[in-house]
Amino acid sequence: MGESATQPVVRGGVTLLLARTLERLVRSEVVQAFHVGLVVSLLFNFPLVLHPKTLVTGDLGDPLLQTWQLAWLHRYLAEGGDLWTSNQFYPAVDSLAFSDSLLGYLPLSLFGDGPEAAILRYNVAFVLAFAFAFAGGYLLVRQLGSNWQGAALAGAVLAWSPWRLTHVHHLNLLSIGGVALALCALARGHGFTLRGRREPAPRWIFAGWVIATWQVTLGFALGITFVYVMAAVGVAIAVFVWRQRPGIRTVIANAWGVIVFLVVTLLMVAPYFRVLDRYGFTRTWHEIELFSPPASGLLTTTRDSWLWQATDFADSSAIPHDGILEKLLFPGLVVLVLGVAGLFLSAWRFTTRMVLAALVVVPAVLALGASFLGGAIYRVLWEVVPGWDAMRAPGRLILWAILPLTVLAAGAVTEFGRQLVIRTQLRARTIVLLLLVPAVAALLEGVPRWAHVPVPAVPAGVQRVFTQAQEPMLMLPMDTYDEFTYLLWSTEGFPKMANGNSGNFPPEYREIVAATANFPDQRSLQALKRHGIYKVVVVKSRPGGADIAARPVGGLPLSRVETDDVVEFTITG
Repeated sequence: MGESATQPVVRGGVTLLLARTLERLVRSEVVQAFHVGLVVSLLFNFPLVLHPKTLVTGDLGDPLLQTWQLAWLHRYLAEGGDLWTSNQFYPAVDSLAFSDSLLGYLPLSLFGDGPEAAILRYNVAFVLAFAFAFAGGYLLVRQLGSNWQGAALAGAVLAWSPWRLTHVHHLNLLSIGGVALALCALARGHGFTLRGRREPAPRWIFAGWVIATWQVTLGFALGITFVYVMAAVGVAIAVFVWRQRPGIRTVIANAWGVIVFLVVTLLMVAPYFRVLDRYGFTRTWHEIELFSPPASGLLTTTRDSWLWQATDFADSSAIPHDGILEKLLFPGLVVLVLGVAGLFLSAWRFTTRMVLAALVVVPAVLALGASFLGGAIYRVLWEVVPGWDAMRAPGRLILWAILPLTVLAAGAVTEFGRQLVIRTQLRARTIVLLLLVPAVAALLEGVPRWAHVPVPAVPAGVQRVFTQAQEPMLMLPMDTYDEFTYLLWSTEGFPKMANGNSGNFPPEYREIVAATANFPDQRSLQALKRHGIYKVVVVKSRPGGADIAARPVGGLPLSRVETDDVVEFTITG
């Protein structure tokens, strides 16, 4: 009797607890920041909302490569096998490690097969990348002691600064939310702010290291420098623990977090080291010189910025056009002006402002690469620091200047708000609106003018070949954009193929490209057989495909079958 009477009370208590927990979660600043970032991202990418399975942003280059990468993760989850040796660049091994793997997006790969699901998966990741970047910037600066309007400015800059618009094709570079979120969680866990101390929360310490680990799993284009940043953070934490003696829970949380970070980072690095040993992929100093921005790049942006498209800020005529998108580093006028103002009017102490200024200047100088002092400073890092010579574009280091710049700018907004309250008779609502102006203005600087490009559907003949494939093949023609398209189409069955595209190309691929320039001929057949490839598929609808398909095969050991939009050649001798 007593037991049955208490059961409804217990159930009601659990239900009430869950309801209150959910309410606190929904109303929390963390969730609200993400929701704001998500809404803005959806608005800025509205064509993708309407056509999430048929459009990509920018062009049919790197977005299709990254679409294929995410789809390969799905294939691995569904079928197992060797994660790192993918279906591209046959017979090369560890081919997924030829560029950033985006492994951190594995949860998005749980569902969906085929090209349309692959495009949807990529677009979801693309939209979420901006939402996480906004939330990360907002929460980090808020944790450091900014008012919420200054934090909103930081989130807007980190997610949609003009510099970000130049990397619309690079999901790995857009996915920086984990950087700020990890630093925020670690600061919160240790009770660290720029305006005094708060109560530490060890659970946030472990969360910070886990978020940092996730960021590393997205790739090493930014991950290499991020690992060094986390090493510096680790040293700072060690000094803090040594001096403050914060308690055993803080020490344990850091110890377990560092272990997780190091173990996963080493596991991620392993295939890249194998690739380096096998293929010797390195960046030459000539490449560094080619991709180094001039000083004017710090104030130059892309014409994809709606606000700056017709202004001098978008005039890149004086910048060498080789790899030009890597040389446009403009963080935005609002954050620059307020960052400078923050050196003089700020909620932060003078010493803090000077440290932040140094943290802006040093990465900005390094981002110029070989263009600053003839590369004397950058070359030391390139030659001495492990992994530094794997980075092709110094300009990407501008992220590490933008982060402290947002903190400086937020300090100015916070102090300005305090001065308005003290020195004016303005209503609270008016002050709130005035302090929001910088965030809104920064957001306007990031309104994009991106092209949204229809994705080519898989031709019926190609679909049949891919789904029935039992042996490695070569797709022709092999133009760069053809290769991107073939990768997307290959999500229909993932056949092994010599085609591929990435930041690095194995010697087998280069040999096949050179040997098959005049396919079909004896040289091309010998090269293909040497690599175990006996099937060549020519797609007539691709530029130049019909010409290749019409070439004579007389006297060659080839069979030829034409169906739908493809011609299949099989080497018979």
